[in-house]
Amino acid sequence: MTLDSAGMRQRFAAQAMIEKLLREQQRTPPRTPWARFLGRSPLGVNCEGWYLGAQGEIKVGEMLATLPPEWAVFHALPLGGHGWDIDHVLVGPGGVVTVNTKQHRGQRVTVDERSVLVENRPVPYLRHAKFEAERITTLLQERRPLSSPVIPLVVFVGARSVVTRAAPDRVTVLDARRLADWLIARPIVLDPIERLAVIELLDNPDMWEGLPLASGAGLMERFTTLDAEVRAARLQRRVLCPLELGLAAAAVVVGLNVAVTMVAGLVGAG
Repeated sequence: MTLDSAGMRQRFAAQAMIEKLLREQQRTPPRTPWARFLGRSPLGVNCEGWYLGAQGEIKVGEMLATLPPEWAVFHALPLGGHGWDIDHVLVGPGGVVTVNTKQHRGQRVTVDERSVLVENRPVPYLRHAKFEAERITTLLQERRPLSSPVIPLVVFVGARSVVTRAAPDRVTVLDARRLADWLIARPIVLDPIERLAVIELLDNPDMWEGLPLASGAGLMERFTTLDAEVRAARLQRRVLCPLELGLAAAAVVVGLNVAVTMVAGLVGAG
């Protein structure tokens, strides 16, 4: 596969998610002036999930950018031609780590040995995280032996709480706010030579099946424009909400006055 010469470390956080979002958003007709006035979201019917997912991955990407230079960070690495990608892969003194990012703002997360619940609803995140770690393990083992197993993480962004009742087998579940500290505190399992070898393998575009031919140029700019429109629509709705409540209250008052007038008229007529 021939791409531009950039390595995989040039991919940015949420790149795959943004590609899916913008591709779906192209099918969405532009809002009418009235819809803009009402603060209707510009997002298409099927785009909200992609948009929130991209926000979560970008947030985690910002956190990972604060890691010491001993850590190499990869984003949006593709796994075959079915649209699956690994949100983040890290290589550092603490080992090779896969990160599956999930955004569930304001919701409670409960972790047990074999399950993750979001507001008591089971989600398959442990299984997905294990699959991603296994795929990276297979890709690397085909080229060089690993001295330590790949570590799968599930990281929640914006959750109200993340409570672990029993630690799952192999998978670690974290609140995103703990991520950088958790990584830095890892015991050293990879020496600099092994880290460099793994980084070079992961950075090679030829290693990745189903890698899009596009370089990602212009994607973040288009996402930033869409994000600004979404935020402006939310602000417009907040501005209109008190006005709508005021109009509704005024309508009730007018209706009551009319009713009182009518009753008084009927009584006087009697």
